[in-house]
Amino acid sequence: MMLQPDRISPISVALLLYLATSIGHAFAPRSVLTLRRITQPSNPRQASSTDADDGGMFFASASDETLLARPGNATNDDAATADAGQVNNQSSRQSRVLGSQELLMLPRQYGPKRDKVIFPQMNHVSCAILSATPSDTVLQKALDAAMQAHPLLHCRVDGDGEPDKRIDLFQMVRQGEPNPCTFVSEPNLFSALDVLKVIDVPSTDREALDQSWQKSFNKNLDDGSWCDAAKGPLWKVELHRTASSSGPCALLFSFNHAISDQSSANRLLDQILRNVAELESLGSTTPAIPQTMPLALEDSVMGVSRRWSDVQMDGVGTDTIRYVVNKAAEGLRNPVIVPDSAGRKEGSNPLNALTIISGRAAGGQDNESQSRRSTLQFRSLSRESTSALLAKCRENEVSISNALTAAAALTATDVIDNGKPKRKSRNYKVLQSLDMRRYGAKLDQGESVACMAGSMDLMLGPLADRSGRTLKQTYTPEAATIFWNLARE
Repeated sequence: MMLQPDRISPISVALLLYLATSIGHAFAPRSVLTLRRITQPSNPRQASSTDADDGGMFFASASDETLLARPGNATNDDAATADAGQVNNQSSRQSRVLGSQELLMLPRQYGPKRDKVIFPQMNHVSCAILSATPSDTVLQKALDAAMQAHPLLHCRVDGDGEPDKRIDLFQMVRQGEPNPCTFVSEPNLFSALDVLKVIDVPSTDREALDQSWQKSFNKNLDDGSWCDAAKGPLWKVELHRTASSSGPCALLFSFNHAISDQSSANRLLDQILRNVAELESLGSTTPAIPQTMPLALEDSVMGVSRRWSDVQMDGVGTDTIRYVVNKAAEGLRNPVIVPDSAGRKEGSNPLNALTIISGRAAGGQDNESQSRRSTLQFRSLSRESTSALLAKCRENEVSISNALTAAAALTATDVIDNGKPKRKSRNYKVLQSLDMRRYGAKLDQGESVACMAGSMDLMLGPLADRSGRTLKQTYTPEAATIFWNLARE
C-alpha cells in the first residue's frame, strides 16, 4: 500500500473513508489494517484519483453540506487510440480479452483434473461513511449516471479461457487459447437496481451503523459468491443507513478485483458524490462522458502488442531474467510465510517453490482455500496522529507506506509462534501494493474504472523474535533509528 502524503491537508468533519483491499485467498487468512481519515485536497480540481494507490488507505473528502466531489469524467484519448483492439464507438458494444492480472482475479480451477476445486475470485472492498444520507431516488440516479462512464461497471465475462493443450509435467503451462476470457460491455446492460442494496439499521446509533457495515465488509471480503462473472455485474454497492434521514450512512462497495483497484474506487466515489450534490441542489446531473474499454495492466505498462503471446522469448531481456533469478533466490533466505497455522511445518521450507510450481499454495493445501477467512481490525487515526506520522516520515525521507510496512513486520515478530519466542532471527516478506499507472508506458490515465494494481515483495530482516516489543519498551533515539532503517530497506 502506498500514499502520496504531499497532497493532503486536514479539514473538519466531512467524509470518513474506510478502505481495504483483498488480494484473495492465496494469502488468507490475513490481517487488514483499515484507516479512517478526514481531509480535503488543497485544490480539488487539480487533485487526481491516481494520488492514491491500491493499498488499504485513501484520504478523500467532501463538503459537509453538499457532499461535493472533484470531477473525474474527462476522456482518455491517448489510451483509446493506443489500443487498436478496442471499440472506439463508446455508445456500442465493447470487448477486450482479459490480461494476466485480471485473469488472476477471476474464479478459476487449479488444474485440468481439479474441476471440483475452484480458486475463489479475489474481492476488493471499500467503504465510505457519509455525513448525511441521500434518498433512494437520488442515490439510484447518481449511480446510474456514474455507471455510464465506465464500461467495466456494466460488463460480463465471456469465454472459458481453456487452452488447446497443456505442455508441461504438471500441466500448468498452457498453449493456445481458442475461447479466451473476454470482457463484454454493453450500454445499459445493468442499472443501479442491479447493483444497489439498501440495508436499514433499526437504530440511530452510530455504533449500530458501524457494526452493520463492518459485518458486511468482513463477509464480502472473503465471499464472492454474489458475483457470477459470466452474467455480471462484477460489482455491487450497499447503502447502510440508520433510522435518521439526516444522520450518517455507509456506502459499501464490493468488486471483483478484475475490474477495480483503489484509485478506481476513489474516482467512482467522487463521481457518485458529485452526482448526489448536483441532484440535491439542481435536480439533475452533468452527463457523464462514456469512456472506452480500459487497457489491461500489461498493455498500460509495456505498451500494446507487448503481451507474452505477442513477444514470447524475443521480448525477455537480461533485466527480466535477473529479476526472476533474484526472486527465486529469496527462498534461500527462508522467509516467514504469513500466515501459517501454529502446527504447520511446510510453510518455512525453501523447497516449497516446487509445490507452488505444481499448483499447491505454499501457505496450505488448495482444497482449504474456500474455508480460509480474513482477519480484520478497523482503526482510526486522529488528525494530530496523522500529522505527526507524516512529519516524521518526511523527516526520515520514507513514505508512510514503508513506515507502516516496517511496523507490520516488527509486530509480526511479537506474535510469531503464538508469541512464544525461540530466540531466533527471521526474515519477513511483505507484499506491498503498487499503482501501476505510474510505470512504464503509462498509457492508462485513470479515467475509467479498471484494475491497474500491481505488487512487489519487500524482504525485511533478519529480525529477532519480539523485536517490536523490545523497541517499544526500550525506546531511545538509537532504537528509533532501527525502525527508520528498516523502513528504508
